[in-house]
Amino acid sequence: MPNVFENTALVATTALDHFENNLILSKLADRQWEKKFGIDGAKVGDQIDLRRHFNPAIRTGNTFTASAITDRLRRLTIDTPLGVDYEITNADMALDFDKAEERYFAPAGRRLANEVDLRLGRLARRVANFVGTYNTAPSALADFSAAVARLDDFGVPDEDRYFILNPTTMDAALVATSTLTNDEKTIGRQYVKGKVRRALNADWHSSQNVEVHTSGVGGGTPLVNGVPAEGATTLATDGWTGSVTDIVREGDIFTLAGINAVNPITGEDLGFLRQIAVTANGSSNASGQVTLSIDPEFRASADTGFRTMTALPADNAPLTFVTTLGSVVARSPIYCHKNWAALCIAPQPEESGVGAKMKMVSDPDGGGIGIRYAFWWDGNANTWKIRFDILIGMIAQMPEFCLRLGAA
Repeated sequence: MPNVFENTALVATTALDHFENNLILSKLADRQWEKKFGIDGAKVGDQIDLRRHFNPAIRTGNTFTASAITDRLRRLTIDTPLGVDYEITNADMALDFDKAEERYFAPAGRRLANEVDLRLGRLARRVANFVGTYNTAPSALADFSAAVARLDDFGVPDEDRYFILNPTTMDAALVATSTLTNDEKTIGRQYVKGKVRRALNADWHSSQNVEVHTSGVGGGTPLVNGVPAEGATTLATDGWTGSVTDIVREGDIFTLAGINAVNPITGEDLGFLRQIAVTANGSSNASGQVTLSIDPEFRASADTGFRTMTALPADNAPLTFVTTLGSVVARSPIYCHKNWAALCIAPQPEESGVGAKMKMVSDPDGGGIGIRYAFWWDGNANTWKIRFDILIGMIAQMPEFCLRLGAA
């Protein structure tokens, strides 16, 4: 009688069901690119160039003046194979399907889903916008409505916005939103479930995979070391304590005195400081110098169509950190539009192998998300083996469409 592990289509489909059912953050990202790979599947290294928004120049008068169009691209690379592997005992070969699902298939799908969500949550380190106080949990409705106002300031579309909160912050949100007017059924469901479902024109989701950020070690009095060039994605700094590893970390956020944020469409001054994210860990040299990788890029010219701030920083301008330095650990729940991040969970080709059975299955809705299952006998190890594989790529394609909230 064939064992359940040999039914590759059934096993792969079951694992895919558990995988999809356990995704939270990943369901809320821009997933349209999965369809680009079709039924033939993707391979590690496949790429898609994603165009970011461009703002044309306004003409005054009747004389035709063509806007110079310059594409800004962010590259989505399918570069991360992930998998779960098992060795199967002879006793387990006799399991019925329900037992095999409970022991092997469901945990594989669940673990892969949590790993994808965890990695997507880490993309929040690329997000510069921040409201609230670092390492301080929100406690009032105003803490959440401030997030809504900030994305409004940046011209983010009203639809498809989400709060994605860690469980503790969701608990605070439940209390904070209790004063809002909702129908009786909605209020009752929120208190039975212990979660906010919809408020402030956004859907609310809870996930344990919200990013946990550790700020840089810090030390010294950091200053700008030379005026950065227009379009620069790095900032030379000095004044730090010398020879400190990870004196800043990816996900740290700072401001520069007198450098304000701008409306991304009109380029007009928004009246509050431009927050800038550090996008890679940085260590100081013996002279206390660090070159920071940053986002957004320095663009103060109104002629580029991509203005990000009111001016370039002056030499010796001080850096003020929003994320408290000193290796402080804090959650980073987010409020975002779905297009802030692009995610592709790509189908893979079925490979032929001697003595192995393999099946690649994709979701029935045609979105492209897929999982591959293989089952074989390893004569050298004298054991049966199974593996579940997915192939993913992700990028913060529009980090300006997202912000991080203060949370403990």
